[in-house]
Amino acid sequence: MHGWDPSRETGLVIQRDLSPAAWIEPLLVPGSFEVRMTVPQGFDAYARIFYPFVGESIVVDGAVREGHVTWTRLAQRNGRIAHALMEQETIAVGPRGEAPLDTSYGSLAPEQFDALLPILTRHTSSRDGWFLHWDGFGDLSERAFSNQPTLQHSMRDFYLLAGPLGAYPDFPDNPSYWWPQDRAWCVCTDVDFDWAYLAGSAACVAEVLAAPVIDAIATRPDNPARSGMDVINDPTGLCPRPL
Repeated sequence: MHGWDPSRETGLVIQRDLSPAAWIEPLLVPGSFEVRMTVPQGFDAYARIFYPFVGESIVVDGAVREGHVTWTRLAQRNGRIAHALMEQETIAVGPRGEAPLDTSYGSLAPEQFDALLPILTRHTSSRDGWFLHWDGFGDLSERAFSNQPTLQHSMRDFYLLAGPLGAYPDFPDNPSYWWPQDRAWCVCTDVDFDWAYLAGSAACVAEVLAAPVIDAIATRPDNPARSGMDVINDPTGLCPRPL
């Protein structure tokens, strides 16, 4: 196994100068287990973007494709309330206790990214951007990444890469941070999340929220981002969650 080498497969370039990413950490609140533990504060608006569940296969233009079910759709189907703090475990169980549909796609689905990228592109003057990629992923090329510097945050260390804004899907795993050169917005996630956060202008976030295929709900930096945060669908805290 050679691992992922961005120089061979993408337009992304690993950076040795980490200063373009230095702005993020001072805007985080480590240990808070809130949105701002992962997402930088100081933007006008925020949204939580939910990675879909894997549904039944569908046929599109004669080809069989993996079907996706949004969190909002699943919550409605199961008689739950879709809101900014919902959890996979609290919306996936059917109203009569049916086995949950609990397989997450694990990333932005292609249809989500295809809807999101044009919105984000309209709300920046930059054509290129920056990406922070967790150094703990095991499918990275040792030849490409060995001896490369990492940016140290409180919980994880990251490699910094530069490339076109549309290069997000070229990563083998979700980059933890993705932003344009002018910092007009920032898309953030974590290896433990089945969702991403968007921080940006009010107009940018409003467009994202208005696109049903993206499946996003407005949130705030001081909202919780941890297990047990959905007290609307699970007020007693009895819904089992993974340790």
